[in-house]
Amino acid sequence: MSKVLLVVGHPDLSQSKANAALVDAVRDLPHVTVHDLYATYPDFQIDVAAEQALLADHDVIVFQHPVFWYNTTPLFKQWQDKVLTFGWAFTIDGSASQLAGKKAVVAVTTGVPADHYTPEGSNQATIETLLSNWQATLRLCQFDIQQPMVKVYGTAFGLSDEDLATAAKQYSELLASYAA
Repeated sequence: MSKVLLVVGHPDLSQSKANAALVDAVRDLPHVTVHDLYATYPDFQIDVAAEQALLADHDVIVFQHPVFWYNTTPLFKQWQDKVLTFGWAFTIDGSASQLAGKKAVVAVTTGVPADHYTPEGSNQATIETLLSNWQATLRLCQFDIQQPMVKVYGTAFGLSDEDLATAAKQYSELLASYAA
């Protein structure tokens, strides 16, 4: 059974509608470890060794966060900078990193609806284009990137409870599929 680490980077999960629903949908899956960065590090003092041990101990890493200014949240970015270190998370000589071959999933929520994330929409780009730094980071770290990116749009404007429930169910099914 694959062990899944869900790294959550929401600044206040207790005040979240969509991110909390996604976490709640998978929290009781026996092979999933939910790791809330903001609850673990309210002072932003990241324990790099503990974080690297968590990553090493899991087969599938899910990176979940709301989109903040076309990026991840501040603590999540700091986590990337501190934890994904040269020689451990990535190399430049072709040798395997400690993350090589682990599966990676990116799951994001956005405040505005999906039609804003099209070439014709207000953002004039897809969410995949705007978050291409994730793909580059995961490739550098030699992850096996799982497609497609999980996306829940319109959390601040128009996401219905029914659509959120459907998204949470699909998320649970996706993470459950890694148990096999």
